[in-house]
Amino acid sequence: MMSWQLYQGYYCLMEKVLEVKTRGEELVATLPGVPPGFEVVLCPLAAHTFQMHGGPADGATAVFQTNDAGQVTAVLVGGAYELTRLDGPPPASAYPTGQGLLAPQWTLDGAKQAAFSALLAEIVGVGGGRLLEYQLPYPKHEFLQYVAAQEVVIFHGSGEPDIDEFLTRRTSMELNDKSGRGNVQGIYGTHDALWPLFFAVVDRPRITGSIRNGFSTFRNGQGEELRVYDFSINHEWLDKEPWRTGTLYFLPRDTFRRMPLTAAGGLSNEWVSEVPLRPLARLHIEPEDFPFLHQIGGHDDSELLQLATWQDEVVTAVTDATFSPETIHMKLAYTSERGSHLLEYISLSQKYLPAATFTLRFQPGGEVWYDFSGPPAAMQVMKDRLAEKVGPLESNA
Repeated sequence: MMSWQLYQGYYCLMEKVLEVKTRGEELVATLPGVPPGFEVVLCPLAAHTFQMHGGPADGATAVFQTNDAGQVTAVLVGGAYELTRLDGPPPASAYPTGQGLLAPQWTLDGAKQAAFSALLAEIVGVGGGRLLEYQLPYPKHEFLQYVAAQEVVIFHGSGEPDIDEFLTRRTSMELNDKSGRGNVQGIYGTHDALWPLFFAVVDRPRITGSIRNGFSTFRNGQGEELRVYDFSINHEWLDKEPWRTGTLYFLPRDTFRRMPLTAAGGLSNEWVSEVPLRPLARLHIEPEDFPFLHQIGGHDDSELLQLATWQDEVVTAVTDATFSPETIHMKLAYTSERGSHLLEYISLSQKYLPAATFTLRFQPGGEVWYDFSGPPAAMQVMKDRLAEKVGPLESNA
């Protein structure tokens, strides 16, 4: 048996903790909520390098990073996600984490299947984006899980009740996205029926800070699959119950493609369509229709809120802006105090937008320019913010 002592321990990315441990003679990795038998198996390939089997990054590599003393300091998953090693088990959180959630159990009998099948036939057969009249005596999440299992639609949750056509213009960006898959100019959806209910019922405009959400699929040695969910908001809002009535959209599947999790392996649970489309149908969603409503957790967003404050200061300082196909150029009303904050802003931005680049240029004659380039959605969000300040940006291409 090989010794895996060097690699065992806890690794963290944005409060999500991965534990690497042994299972018999194997080295495995697991996340909160993953039951025994569903751990990710790490198969050795080379020095400090393993291939992952049975989890969301199936087929990707896990490369353990070491310092000059040979101690493991981090693990790089799929060349895209670096998790920093902790000194020991993470301390208990002061608020629920919202991690490691399993879908409620349900059964499908003949009567239920007939009712679900008939309503699904209306969705895909009639189309037109109409609002469904859900009058079945079963929880909505059961019907939605049935629809998901048929693999004929993509789901999208929203607080907007009357979207007749989905366009590819993004108004938000995904943080910590090295691959760029989360910041494509497109319409996002998923094959999972429960995850998008979070977007339908969480009143996003009310909440300051970020939202963290999603699910990972694990597989045991018998090929059985298990989905483990995570839902979290800025902990300062948990006791305010920022929920709303929302809408779940059923979208045609044919123009969507499933995004890779990393360039080296694994499939994301996000799907994207880069062409506009019209929904097949929509369903009214109340907060209580979301089966994880009372399990949503909280996280500390103080650092991210500071980043937002500095970004506001940067935008306020912009006096002119142009763009080329790959970069936005911003002329600043520069002061030494702003310069200090700008350097802190750039440093923190690099942490949350690792796929972007930030450059500060001091020109002869005293002009100071700040250049930003990044994934398409990040560029679009920045252009929209600047347009509010200086008007529509002109191209200098």
